[in-house]
Amino acid sequence: MIFIFSDFGVNGPYSGTMRSVLMRNAPECAVCDLMVDAPDRNPKASSYLLAALRREFHRGDVVLGVVDPGVGSARKGIVVTADGVTYVGPDNGLFEMVIRKSDDVQLRCIDWQPENLSASFHGRDLFAPVAACVATGQEFTCHDLTLDQRYGDAMEWPDELDEVIYIDTYGNLMTGLRACGPDDTVAVNGQAVPMARTFSDVPVGKPFHYGNSIGLCEIAVNCGRADRLFDAEIGTKVCVTPANLRNP
Repeated sequence: MIFIFSDFGVNGPYSGTMRSVLMRNAPECAVCDLMVDAPDRNPKASSYLLAALRREFHRGDVVLGVVDPGVGSARKGIVVTADGVTYVGPDNGLFEMVIRKSDDVQLRCIDWQPENLSASFHGRDLFAPVAACVATGQEFTCHDLTLDQRYGDAMEWPDELDEVIYIDTYGNLMTGLRACGPDDTVAVNGQAVPMARTFSDVPVGKPFHYGNSIGLCEIAVNCGRADRLFDAEIGTKVCVTPANLRNP
């Protein structure tokens, strides 16, 4: 299966044209739009989100990842094989957390280029054809990279990100932190948020934090919007004080 992870959104021709390249070049492969509304132009936030979604992938799957604000620049295109799953996309940190959380990792730099390469749409012209090659077992020109040859800035990113990394259609705030404990203190913009197991455990209109379905700390409001209540956006800081560090 080929999974698409991008920030293209549902409007415009971008997702459709990239998908069409996959379907023409790998017609026997199922193609799944895992996510087309990743944090736009934000490889860092997207990296934590993609790593949390790894549980959806099986060995042999291919992930076409395109969150690429540096498209057309000198940044490399890479192929990352991590624990049997292959990721294709830009070398801008998008795959950093996948690399860091995997046991068996190989990196390759994409040397192949199509005859007509758009300066602004490498997802369609470069990464989708390579992803199709990987999925169908076809060869493409590339060379090996060592782990320390990947995008340098990303290697300085923390293992967990104490920020909002995604806001879903309901206004829930997904963070780059693992789910917190019941006695940990979580606060957004100075407002403390209690823990609950799920939405119905708190009154309507009340906020809470919980461990979401992909293992991250998420902040929500029962039948309301946490983004509006906390005036939050992608990048808003989330403060967590572990129970063992709180003052008695």
